[in-house]
Amino acid sequence: MKRIDIKTQAELDALPDKFSEYTFIDIKATERIVVVKARENSSVVARENSSVEARDNSSVEAWGNSSVEAWGNSSVVARGNSSVVARENSSVEARGNSSVVARENSSVVARENSSVVAWENSSVVARGNSSVVAWGNSSVEARGNSSVVAWGNSSVEARGNSSVVARENSSVVAWGNVGVHLQSDYSVITLFAFAVCWALAKGKIHKKSKTATVIEPTTLEGVPGWLESEAIEEEKGSSVVLFKRVSKDFQTREGEPGETKWEIGTVLEHPNWDPKSSECGDGKFHACSRPYFCDEFRSKKGDRYIAIEIAIDDLYAWPKADYPHKIAFRKGKVLYECDKFGKKK
Repeated sequence: MKRIDIKTQAELDALPDKFSEYTFIDIKATERIVVVKARENSSVVARENSSVEARDNSSVEAWGNSSVEAWGNSSVVARGNSSVVARENSSVEARGNSSVVARENSSVVARENSSVVAWENSSVVARGNSSVVAWGNSSVEARGNSSVVAWGNSSVEARGNSSVVARENSSVVAWGNVGVHLQSDYSVITLFAFAVCWALAKGKIHKKSKTATVIEPTTLEGVPGWLESEAIEEEKGSSVVLFKRVSKDFQTREGEPGETKWEIGTVLEHPNWDPKSSECGDGKFHACSRPYFCDEFRSKKGDRYIAIEIAIDDLYAWPKADYPHKIAFRKGKVLYECDKFGKKK
């Protein structure tokens, strides 16, 4: 067995189509590398901070802080703190603390502490302590201690001790000891065995087993209710940490009257605090409970996510909001840059 270090696209393209001795092709490049084919008797490994694009029938194993974008029928195994964007018919197996964004018809198996955001027609099998956010027409099978937040027309089959939050038009079938939080009037929940559903909205609940349980809790209003529904834990000093998506230069509303610079370590206070005039628009800053919810409001290339510490007294929750994961705030301190799952960079 031997190893070859690749630092440029030209070095990769110059490799033979097959090796007589099994070879690990280690990509340690500062430039983006495109892998378009599988070479016989070898495997490609993305290491360190490398960036790899996998296409056609190629296969890549991602380690460290590497990032991979998978296309076509390519396959990726993500490990460590690596990140993967899966497209078309690609398949990904996520392990460790890796993160995956699954799009189109891609498929993902999430294990250990990995996290996945599933879009369009992608499918995910979540195991261990993995977490999944499902959007569009994506489908998820949740097992073990995995957790899923289902959006759009996504469907989830939950087993073991997994937990699910059902929103919009999502549908959930829950087995075993699964817990489901119903948070949409349009979701459909089916309960078997010892599954439990917390009915926080008026969606349809089908109780198929006598041992299944439906709980109809009373909910708080205003900021306390928003914090509770979004599972935001209070920090010391009656503050919370929320998130915002900004430009590569840490700006929002670039070129507009409300342009703002969100530099790490700075404290920003809105000069014209007026949160009750409208849910969106001027008169307030906005933050989200999770970084990936900010994607609904910005999608520019090179954008970043930041964490902001905000005093609870400086928050305002719009009643019956059209954007339930967004909240207005008057003043906050920018703590650090993070990834789309809130992990500090």
